[in-house]
Amino acid sequence: MNRVVLANILTVIGELTLFVASSRPNKKQILFFQIICMALTSVSSFLLKGYSGVVMGVVGILRNVLSMRNIASRYLSYLFIGMAIVFGTLFNNNGLIGYLSILANVIQSLFILSRKTSTTQIRFACGFASTCWVVYNYAIRSYAGVFFSGINASSYFYHAFKEIRDNKKGGQ
Repeated sequence: MNRVVLANILTVIGELTLFVASSRPNKKQILFFQIICMALTSVSSFLLKGYSGVVMGVVGILRNVLSMRNIASRYLSYLFIGMAIVFGTLFNNNGLIGYLSILANVIQSLFILSRKTSTTQIRFACGFASTCWVVYNYAIRSYAGVFFSGINASSYFYHAFKEIRDNKKGGQ
């Protein structure tokens, strides 16, 4: 099987788990489904020679596992942001486009590793990160990634605004 086809199949499966994550009711469930997505899309990025995407997937998995175990702090957030920037830059083989995967990871790290972050804030961060992945995926020829990252960004934003609306209704 052609590596581009296999990579896109892995991306479809991974992005579908991310779609599920966008509608989960709490932070732990969101992070769990993101871990599955990052594992699959990291393999996909490797097959498509998007090495900064691979590194960002690994950093993201570690970040989410620690956050799920309630091991979070401002300093840990800075450590993961530093790791994303350093390792992402070292393994970037896609020029400026490669920095979008780093930006996506930094955005998510700022919010996921904070104990005070609401699910709404996480949804917005993931929506912005998914938007970065749309462009990155296009550059590495992960066309399924382009489509599903766009859908996932929309889904995260939809659920974030829905949560805000529902909270306003409940407060009246």
